Amino acid sequence: MRIKIDFDVSNGVYLPINYNYLLASVIYEFLRISDPEYAHFLHEDGYSIGDKHFKLFTFSQLMAQKRRILGDQINFYSTVTWYVSSPEEAFLANFASTLVAQKNIGLGSQELRIIDIYIPKTPRFYTRMKFRCLSPITISTKRERDGKLVMHYCLPEEADFSELVRQNLIRKYELIYQRQPKEDSFTMSFDAEYMNRRNNRITRLINYKGVDIRGVLCPFEATGSPELMYVGYECGFGDKNSAGFGMVDV
Repeated sequence: MRIKIDFDVSNGVYLPINYNYLLASVIYEFLRISDPEYAHFLHEDGYSIGDKHFKLFTFSQLMAQKRRILGDQINFYSTVTWYVSSPEEAFLANFASTLVAQKNIGLGSQELRIIDIYIPKTPRFYTRMKFRCLSPITISTKRERDGKLVMHYCLPEEADFSELVRQNLIRKYELIYQRQPKEDSFTMSFDAEYMNRRNNRITRLINYKGVDIRGVLCPFEATGSPELMYVGYECGFGDKNSAGFGMVDV
């Protein structure tokens, strides 16, 4: 389930372009206010399967009709919308509990006044779906470079992008439902027409706590298991979801 939050920014707010960490901090703070033990568990460990750890939540970028980039800052000067999503009841209950009691959220030195909280209807999922990104999709793997294994963020043209996302979705599914999906096929292809219009400028580099993470912002079509698509919709496609990556809308 996801929560849509609208903010009034009055005469406008100025945030750093790399504001993902500020948003993640709000989420953990709201969880801490409601349930300190759960917040600590999620922040420090999260849900694990094998040697992989997942937070099982994601969030969108801040969206507004009126915004502009000014150097290393972004100025929002119309109503701002933010989505937070998770399939985990504990996360949603604790986050929502604090959210409804708050009048504002603080992002650095800026205050955004909450004017509306809404739970959108969950769409139906089929074997072929089209999605748009509400935050960049990133998927990483280790690659050898100069004799060392280093982190590599995959690009859409790389053959293993779709397969790595599929494997990631399967692990999340197994964590959520404690069983393997009945159908585990999944492929994704990014919108070629959109890519051409953008001259293939569809990636975004976001600095999160000093680490540069590259993600893809481009509509895509997914084919395969509706169960896996639902998992991606609920807690994000790809990895780094709890840092604000991989949130989509139908």
